[in-house]
Amino acid sequence: MNKIVLSVIVALIIGIVIGYGVGAFIYQNQINILKEKLNPKVLEKIKSRGKLIVGTSADWPPFEWIDNGQVVGIDIEIAKRIADKIGVELEIKDMKFSALIEALKNDMVDMIIADISPTSKRELQVDFSIPYYFTKGNVIVILSDKNIMSVKDLYGKKIGVQLGTIQQDWAEANLKNYSTIITYDKVYPDMIFVLKRGDIDAVVISEQVANVILQKEPGLKIAFYVGGPSMSAIAVKNGAEDLKYVINQVIEELLESGEMQNIFNKEIDRWLKKT
Repeated sequence: MNKIVLSVIVALIIGIVIGYGVGAFIYQNQINILKEKLNPKVLEKIKSRGKLIVGTSADWPPFEWIDNGQVVGIDIEIAKRIADKIGVELEIKDMKFSALIEALKNDMVDMIIADISPTSKRELQVDFSIPYYFTKGNVIVILSDKNIMSVKDLYGKKIGVQLGTIQQDWAEANLKNYSTIITYDKVYPDMIFVLKRGDIDAVVISEQVANVILQKEPGLKIAFYVGGPSMSAIAVKNGAEDLKYVINQVIEELLESGEMQNIFNKEIDRWLKKT
């Protein structure tokens, strides 16, 4: 092999090595940028502030409701455990359910806990923790003396749903062309009150919420189930992986220890004893 050929080979090898190094540097830099986007150090911000700001809609017992001027319920107890895990105080912001996701996206709250179900539409906007509650579906609630037994019986009727919920999604998908769908910002007491007054014929709410409300509202009954099983999770801003990690830890600990069920039992009992 002559010197010219050897020089060319050496030059090619050096070029490949340099090119690989430059490429690896660019690739690693892109990875670092991506990591920075996915890890905005939300926990550091929360710890520096000294409080975890949580968004909810306190009209959905037993998950959240107002008791003596304070927001209480299953979700609030879970939020307390998360704040304790982080080592900060808890601040609750009560707002319309339909405003929660925008509040999270605009940094008004750090997370949403409001018996909110992960859906493909919502996951385009925010991220979700692992689920902490499962239900077999939503229900149609009507006055006890009414005879509504199927979806077709709802045709031509006025149906109440909470704005921005999966219950609204179901109603619009199944009843929009046949019934009048009326949206409300708050379920309890607002939507239940107008149902009892006869302004609307039925409401669509979750099974658990219906079960506890009906124990205090004997003039109502569950007509039938609609939709399929759903789950509840905690929403965080996209990229808030550090906060989501802690939230998932707390949920896992509560589920594995049995404390989650204790929270449910205690808060349901508190609601039922509320005058």
